[in-house]
Amino acid sequence: MTTHPLMAPIHQQGQALVLGTLVVAVAATSLVVLYNFGQTAEARGRLTHAADAAAFSGALEQARALNAIAYINRTQIAHQVAMAHLVTLGASAQYIQALQSQRSRGNPPASLIAMLFGPDMGLAYQAAQAPSDAGSRLARAFGQHDRIVHQVLEAAAREAVADLSASRERIMRKVLAANFPSGAQSSSVKLRLLADGWPGYVERSVSTRKAGLRPATEAAVGRYGFLDSRSQTRRNAWMVDPRCPLHRHELRRRGSTWLGPDGRWGALDTQSYHALRSNRWIGCYFREYAMGWGTAQGEKSKAPEGLEYVDEPPADFSQEDFWRWVELSTSWDIFSGATNPMANSYAMASAQRWPGGGLPAYREVALARSRDPLRFAVAVSLEGAALKTTDADSAVAAPVGLFRYAALGRTGAVRVSSAAETYFSRPERPADGRHEIATLFRPYWQARLSAVTPQEAQQARRAP
Repeated sequence: MTTHPLMAPIHQQGQALVLGTLVVAVAATSLVVLYNFGQTAEARGRLTHAADAAAFSGALEQARALNAIAYINRTQIAHQVAMAHLVTLGASAQYIQALQSQRSRGNPPASLIAMLFGPDMGLAYQAAQAPSDAGSRLARAFGQHDRIVHQVLEAAAREAVADLSASRERIMRKVLAANFPSGAQSSSVKLRLLADGWPGYVERSVSTRKAGLRPATEAAVGRYGFLDSRSQTRRNAWMVDPRCPLHRHELRRRGSTWLGPDGRWGALDTQSYHALRSNRWIGCYFREYAMGWGTAQGEKSKAPEGLEYVDEPPADFSQEDFWRWVELSTSWDIFSGATNPMANSYAMASAQRWPGGGLPAYREVALARSRDPLRFAVAVSLEGAALKTTDADSAVAAPVGLFRYAALGRTGAVRVSSAAETYFSRPERPADGRHEIATLFRPYWQARLSAVTPQEAQQARRAP
């Protein structure tokens, strides 16, 4: 048997083994990189969802706080309406007591009032009766409302504003902890505020302005007829004196409730019989017989502007003429006037002075910020040591050298950013179609996520 000269024996030198080893090394490295990348991507996705949930919860906490302040402001208005009713009732109770006293004295007699102005007026005069302790009980109720206004509601609004930043952060940390419940990961999640629109968004304002609590209170009070003007005049039909044929006896009922410049409520009720008289010195004039009077006002409040009265009115005019005293001591118009100055004087002399703090301060969105939502941005990071990567918390042996997965060293972290805002939006568009400026007098605050700005994203990538 012969061997072909061209078929030389083959000598194996191990080239395939080297190539196979390289393929296995590349495959192992690829698997490690893929494993690390998968762990990082999963952590980043989970952290992004957690950051968005935390940011939304923080914005929702802001909405709850702003809506709470809105309810506090509206509750303040409700208490002011109640206090306006109480001072009106206080003035009415004193007024009725004066009617009782004057009726019992027959000054003027009920029969005369019924004859001149109708039986209904006589019956009302005759039936006037009020509990003797009505004024003191109403004053106590007024004091309770004033305490709630200035001690309870004011303190609640102050705490809501002061605690918002802390409560917002507390809520966001709870949400993050719920998304990373394990001890190692929970302690590795860090929260950092990137931007915050809360400072200066809400301001404390006094109630003497033309906007805010005062006009809102006045608008609410205007819906109650009991607090409206209680003024009317009943004129007798008979001619009294040929020298003034157009003048008649008058029964003037006057009453009003007001909110003074000092923010304190007041009410005044009077009724007087104005008998038409005449003499050769001054001609026809009205001689006022005060029938009922009563007022309740703030402890340091001044009388309403334009009110006619004197500080120390005479108890009676048995020793002097009414018209002469008016001419010498007052500037009243007893010829064609329309008020009850004598009854006003008696009311002011025996005024019920109820202590109170007046209209409280209130919280409102700063005017310069009223068209902007309340926005903030956060950065959330998860320390690399908490991840299951080969150079972090994984059981897989970490490669070294050029193959080391250095994107998340033990000092690195996965960082994401999120933003959210609280905005004002009426559930239904106003009937006039106009845009409504954000206000803390309506609880229409809602929350939503917001886009992260490039500056905030860049700031989030930097280590704190």
